[in-house]
Amino acid sequence: MNKLPPLVLPKVEFNREFSFSDADFERIRKLIYKEAGISLNPSKKDMVYGRLVRRIRELKLASFAAYVDFLESVSGKREFEQFVNALTTNLTFFFREEHHFPILAEHLKQRGAAGASELSIWCAASSTGEEPYSLAITALEAFPLANKPSISIVATDLDTSVLETGRKGIYSDDKIARLPPGHAQKYFDKLPDGNYQAKPVLRNMITFQRLNLIENNWALRKQFDAIFCRNVMIYFDRDTQFAVLKKFAPLLKPDGLLFVGHSENFYFASDYFHLKGKTVYQHAAKK
Repeated sequence: MNKLPPLVLPKVEFNREFSFSDADFERIRKLIYKEAGISLNPSKKDMVYGRLVRRIRELKLASFAAYVDFLESVSGKREFEQFVNALTTNLTFFFREEHHFPILAEHLKQRGAAGASELSIWCAASSTGEEPYSLAITALEAFPLANKPSISIVATDLDTSVLETGRKGIYSDDKIARLPPGHAQKYFDKLPDGNYQAKPVLRNMITFQRLNLIENNWALRKQFDAIFCRNVMIYFDRDTQFAVLKKFAPLLKPDGLLFVGHSENFYFASDYFHLKGKTVYQHAAKK
């Protein structure tokens, strides 16, 4: 019996509201890499279309090419922030990757027992605030007595809209449901509309500010006892990851810990950090 030749299906291009060529996508890839360090592979083309098409509608532009032209113009500088915000991912929830928090609590208690009067944590990709509030709760639970160190948290992100959400500290019931038992009532106030707001004791611990991890001059002038940078550098290429890790090193105290995401492995930065546990690194200065 003769075999049928393999079936070759024609490539179908679905009608789009706006034209979006490979050349348009390549220009966008280069812009987001330059400005945010995010490396987009070709499989993300449809995602990029879906996230940016709203900006094109709002600006009443005719195409993606016109949108990129606008971004690269002097008058498009304000739009650049919206562009970056649209393409950055902000999936988060309270106590995500929960195995990190007991390790942080023990680390803080050891620092307190050693006589530290101030403890500081940097949440380097804070998104809508669930992570820094989880860190604040962990720190307060680690020191239940009145005689405890002063604790501060710096929460940074590239996306200004999520930073504003974090500052307000207001979350829906389904998000609050992820908190450990008893923590919702202890650390959040229920609002008339059914949402919950972090109590002042939490909000006063955290400073939210914009920071781009790939920029050279970070507005941070102190060392931290711990740095959380989880599930953001997976979007960076190896060179960018190494550059960021190198800049983390002088901002982490010699016995400080770096917490990273479940799919992130930085074995190539052993001159700066040693693996201490599951997705937890220690400053290489600590032998």
